[in-house]
Amino acid sequence: MAIFNRLAQNRPTNGIVVLNGSRSMPELPFNAAWGTAIGKLAASGTKTLVYVDTGYLGVDFGHGSHRTRAGGTSIPEWLEQIRRDVDDWYDAYGPSGIGGIFLDQTILLCGPGDEYAKIYTQIRDHIRAKHPGAYIVINPGAPAERCYEDVADTMVSFEGDFDTYLTHTSPDWQRDHPESRKFWHLVHDVPTEADMRTAVARSKSNNAGFVYTTERTMQPYPWSGLASYWDAQLVAASGITDITPPHPPVGLTATTRADPAGARVRLSWQTPTDDVAISGYEVYANRVKIAETYDNAHQVTGLPHDKPYEFAIKARDAAGNLSAGSAPLLITTPSAGPPLTDAAVCLTPDFAEYRVSFGAVFAHHRVFIDSDDNPATGWNLPPGLPSGVDLLIENSFLYRYTGPGWAWERVPEAQPLVGEFGGSFTWRVPLAGHTRHTVVFSGFTADDPPDEYSPVITAEQVPSC
Repeated sequence: MAIFNRLAQNRPTNGIVVLNGSRSMPELPFNAAWGTAIGKLAASGTKTLVYVDTGYLGVDFGHGSHRTRAGGTSIPEWLEQIRRDVDDWYDAYGPSGIGGIFLDQTILLCGPGDEYAKIYTQIRDHIRAKHPGAYIVINPGAPAERCYEDVADTMVSFEGDFDTYLTHTSPDWQRDHPESRKFWHLVHDVPTEADMRTAVARSKSNNAGFVYTTERTMQPYPWSGLASYWDAQLVAASGITDITPPHPPVGLTATTRADPAGARVRLSWQTPTDDVAISGYEVYANRVKIAETYDNAHQVTGLPHDKPYEFAIKARDAAGNLSAGSAPLLITTPSAGPPLTDAAVCLTPDFAEYRVSFGAVFAHHRVFIDSDDNPATGWNLPPGLPSGVDLLIENSFLYRYTGPGWAWERVPEAQPLVGEFGGSFTWRVPLAGHTRHTVVFSGFTADDPPDEYSPVITAEQVPSC
């Protein structure tokens, strides 16, 4: 996840990231870590593409036919696999923020009557019929014929080593094309930062709007990690002499947790703007630098309980320019007491009232409610906690379970939050006709497990609260 956190900061110069499944196919079943990575990149504005192999459609160009996973080599068999892979990616990870498809091993020849280009056009149309805004990249690895010009948003028109690239010249129609972002060059075996700068300069003379170089080689694979000179490459690719520091980070917030051994604080902030790319951050506590991070989040652990702290963040760009500090955030670490206390439920003929105090700061404050006394209908909490949760209060909203999986529908007319002060919350929901509720309160912060839960409370209806 660290590499994706880093890439998510590198806007605007970092324009495209491709995620390839662990077996060069959709990563199934759904993997939460993959969903988080896709979401992190998509939220940054990076074009977040997923990998689909097209196997040159099984056509034998003198080097043997590529086979589908089922062993087929015909064009219809390849089309079936390609469409299924596209649909599987979107079905599993579309809600996480997939931005488009990277079609690898594509044919570069038009074929008789533009046959091959027309087939890739069909693939493009299949993708965009369901996902109109999908960004599509094709990778023939060499200059494709002009019949492919409108098949994709971008085509990889060079993929090879540095020595070969030094003599590579794009065809006239590509070198003179008005949209340089139509072309992407991938260059491996680029050993030094100086060589990288040479390759980037050559990409610009070849009218490639996207370029990536790495010192990695084809043994085993060059595209599985960032080059050691990645920050310098961001500056070189931008074409900017970067002497301007980033804007100071804004939106600094904190969540806190505690146990008997100490407290921890998880800081997060918005990625600031820069003319090239943010590359990292410095974290300050009480005006002393305590950490550096590539991510716009950082957790500080082992802090004493009940102690005030002032936190601030500075952003560093790819050229090394450092921003001014963020507005300071003042917090007091939580005590060693339990994270949830004073949990109570009151159920009357007209409404239900829920109360709890949080001894730590959470991003999400939740009430899980089994209102129909049926453990078979609803969301199942972790082992040892109730099943059949059909209502959820999260912060100031009420949701009704729809399933399957983590699927909830907001109840738009409900406004359950009636009081919040000093970490103590009170919610009230109009629920006529309910005689028994099973309730669990929870505090939750994404990327900061585990969730905290109160003891289970069973409430019987009473005349009044």
